[in-house]
Amino acid sequence: MKKILLTGVIITSLFIMTIVLYYSMEASIMSLDEVIEIIKGMGYAGAFLSGFLATSTLFLSVFPSYIIIPLLVGVASLNPLLVGILAGLGAGLGQYLHYYVGVGGRYVLSEKRKESLAKWRLKLEKYGLWLIILFALTPLTPDDLIWIPLGLIGYPKVKALLAAITGKIILNLFYAYAGYFGWPVIEDLLNSILI
Repeated sequence: MKKILLTGVIITSLFIMTIVLYYSMEASIMSLDEVIEIIKGMGYAGAFLSGFLATSTLFLSVFPSYIIIPLLVGVASLNPLLVGILAGLGAGLGQYLHYYVGVGGRYVLSEKRKESLAKWRLKLEKYGLWLIILFALTPLTPDDLIWIPLGLIGYPKVKALLAAITGKIILNLFYAYAGYFGWPVIEDLLNSILI
């Protein structure tokens, strides 16, 4: 009963967070510029929060960490290595919450369906780690497509979390170093156009 309650709380929280972030941006309660300024002011904690917010919403990403992470390095002049690692940790943890949506789904499945999912677990034991890292590395796919099934089949939690963090750190290091090396080029280009 405690597991069902915990899963329900996590799923409800994720949906509420998704809806609040989406509608606060849509209703201009908080503009993207204001969010960026708040996160820049938070420094390295902002990098962690940016990664977490970018991945913790369900199916709909309303927080553009791919913009904010390079800005933290290029404009706020933070260390790109630390920004990438902290944003990756936040993103990995945010994505990991979706695992529990799948765990909650196990409680509503029939025994026959659970048995068929057990076959998938054997297949994912072999390639699941690489699949999680691959999905975490790609910014274009909603990672929920893999996380919910991982929770449904009961894939090992620690293994899944470490794979997610690894992939998200690599992705966010790419964003951070793009801001580090690319920001001066972008800034020069904007200055030449505007002047």
